[in-house]
Amino acid sequence: MSTSETSSNTSSSTAHFDDESATWWDMGGTVGLLAAVAASSSSGMEDALTQLNELTGRQWVECNLANSKKCYKNFRLHPAAFNLLHATLVANHGLKSTCQCDSIEALGMFLWACGTRQSHRQVADRFGRSIDTVSRKFGEVLDAVVSFSRTILRPKDPTFSSVHHKLKKYSPYFDGCIGAIDGTHIPVTVLEPAHDDFINRKGFTSQNVLAVCDMDMRFTFVATGKRGGVHDAALLKEAMRRADNFPHPPQGKYYLVDSGYPLRKGYLAPYRKNRYHLSEFEEKGPQNLSEIFNYHHSSLRTVVERAFGVLKNKWPILKGIPLYSEDKQSKIILACFALHNFAMDNNEHGVDTGDLFHHSPYGRTTGEHIDSAQQWLAATSNDDMITVRDWIATGLFSLA
Repeated sequence: MSTSETSSNTSSSTAHFDDESATWWDMGGTVGLLAAVAASSSSGMEDALTQLNELTGRQWVECNLANSKKCYKNFRLHPAAFNLLHATLVANHGLKSTCQCDSIEALGMFLWACGTRQSHRQVADRFGRSIDTVSRKFGEVLDAVVSFSRTILRPKDPTFSSVHHKLKKYSPYFDGCIGAIDGTHIPVTVLEPAHDDFINRKGFTSQNVLAVCDMDMRFTFVATGKRGGVHDAALLKEAMRRADNFPHPPQGKYYLVDSGYPLRKGYLAPYRKNRYHLSEFEEKGPQNLSEIFNYHHSSLRTVVERAFGVLKNKWPILKGIPLYSEDKQSKIILACFALHNFAMDNNEHGVDTGDLFHHSPYGRTTGEHIDSAQQWLAATSNDDMITVRDWIATGLFSLA
């Protein structure tokens, strides 16, 4: 081997080491930096954290984990939740460290990209890594979170054995409600040949995502990968038939759906050709039995719309997913839904979920025949949803 070849190979090897193997040096530097920060005054801590742009990627992650406010701003989770998520992905879903890049740094890359809508180039600049390394680590964390989604995107109680406490003021009329179903359009960038297939009714390219949501704003089922032009009802029909993990409503239970879905057993839709959305009642309240039912139905069903809002605000990458393969875009969407549930389960949602249904002006009055009404509802659980809807509407009308 010539001297020039030896020099070239040495240079190449050194460059690879500098980009891929800096982790061990980073960890030593991080310990020293954190010790200095911990020993400083509060104002000194703020001064130290303002200089994060000079740190390596691993050091930057560690400094964020040392400051709860910074951690939440950049990773959309507080330090305890970040560490719990990391431990879960490592222990159960295949996320691994290598001598080139620690799993904590890789998770930091992923959360920063999804939570603040950073491109791979921006992540590479911040973490001091090559774009190729960032892309590879992003994909590894993505696969781990998608694996995690299979365990967290499901009902907490698959038998739906109890009435949710937020429905008790309506009891017994919505005792059978176990959640709401709706679709949402996630904007995606696609190549020109597929552009028209992804155009939705609002005129932009998207994936139409079907989601089932419980009354705690947790998603219990998500179907991705459908192009924007597909109708919501078609998505639900396919999910019910083909998805092994679809949480079908048990006997006597039902989901709330809007008028875009058919009224059928297990799926309670509003009365058509009547006012429905809450904004339509702002100037004039409900005037008849159908409108009273629709008002309460809409007030309850908005839980899924609010959940979508929390999801998209927390993970801004969903406001416009960059040009990846269709499969990778679907995985990113699914991963963000999983992270939403993880945040909700660990009180990291960032919103007040105390009273989701504050729109309703109708207080629950004391009824004299609650037991008999519940018995009636159980006895008619085999009837079609028209019967159930009419019974609920009549009961709500009597309380108005």
